[in-house]
Amino acid sequence: MRMTKYVKAVLLIFAVAFSFMASAQSVRQERRLITDGNKLYLERKFKDAAAKYKEALNINGASAVAKYNLGMAEIKQVVNPKDTTERTSRLITDAVKNLSEVAQMAKEKPGLAAKANYNLGNLEFNRENYGEAIKYYKQSLRIDPKDEKAKKNLRIAQLKQQNQDKNKDNKDQNKDQQDQQNQDKDKDKDQNKDEQNQNQNQDQQDKKDREQDKNINQQTASQILQAIDNKENQTRARVNRANKGDKSAAGGARTRRW
Repeated sequence: MRMTKYVKAVLLIFAVAFSFMASAQSVRQERRLITDGNKLYLERKFKDAAAKYKEALNINGASAVAKYNLGMAEIKQVVNPKDTTERTSRLITDAVKNLSEVAQMAKEKPGLAAKANYNLGNLEFNRENYGEAIKYYKQSLRIDPKDEKAKKNLRIAQLKQQNQDKNKDNKDQNKDQQDQQNQDKDKDKDQNKDEQNQNQNQDQQDKKDREQDKNINQQTASQILQAIDNKENQTRARVNRANKGDKSAAGGARTRRW
């Protein structure tokens, strides 16, 4: 019985020792991968560095250092933060995820959490998301109030946001003015169209009146000519009658006897 207890105790000691050794080996391997990743990072081989940090996270998924370094290596691979291509979007999404997880570790890793918030602020600043940048800089300063870089960037981001809001207001105002001008143009266009239609109608009416006046003038002229012809005919008839009377009188004088 005692021998059995002794054997169990020995086996337990071996199990604990083996577990400790395995854990120590994992820690050494994790640290070695992070160290290798840091060397590649300094050589600006950010993609290779990120691969090493991912290997370290496969060993210890809770490693704050590996997550932070991976997030930074992913950011460094982004050439243009405002780029919307699939690769850039994926890198930014992964970087924000990794750094955000570290940013929440203010109690466990205050120094690393402050840096994570600071770099998230820089990322959003470069994307011109100044409101988000201000939020991260403030969070960084809550953890580390003495960080002068965070203070400086916070002031710059606040000024940028003010200018952005001012430009937005001016843009909205210009848009309203442009809309009003377009409305005025449409109104003038409609008014000009009405005037054009009115002038066209007036021209048609004037043309109609001229044609009517022409017809009236032609009719009047015909009537006048007809009246003249009638008068001439009457005059001619009287002259003819008078001439006939004179001839009759002359003939009587020749045949009259005294």
